[in-house]
Amino acid sequence: MIKNVILLLMGGVFFFSVEAKADRVCFENKFCYDVDVMQTLDELRQGLMFVKSMSENRGMLFDFRAYERKGISMWMKNTFIPLDMLFIGCDGELKDIYRNARPHSLDSIKSESDFCYVVEVNGGEADKRGLKIRDKVDIDFGFMTYIKAFWNGVY
Repeated sequence: MIKNVILLLMGGVFFFSVEAKADRVCFENKFCYDVDVMQTLDELRQGLMFVKSMSENRGMLFDFRAYERKGISMWMKNTFIPLDMLFIGCDGELKDIYRNARPHSLDSIKSESDFCYVVEVNGGEADKRGLKIRDKVDIDFGFMTYIKAFWNGVY
């Protein structure tokens, strides 16, 4: 009995001592963005609305895997900063790039290719980093993103 309690306590200490890592999106292993991940419908709808600035090497990842992706489009309503939108397939390949989306525009922005994710970064980043269609992309979700997705019933 005492042995089981000690093992349980040790397991708890290990679980809570695991360092929480940030969510990251890396392109061709050359550079990475730390991202905030949007998964629930409310988060996906809100996105970067009302954000006035974004640090370099930061972005937002929209995770559409749990939703029907056909016909999904983005827009810039109530968005104050120009953005590049990077459409990424479930296979980890950059499928499409929309450069320098205009703040407050109600134009529909979409990809002709199937995608699972959209990463929004500061406008001009795609050109600055030399991003190209078919570049390999690695998405590394932090532990808390998995917990949040499970808690919210996204997966």
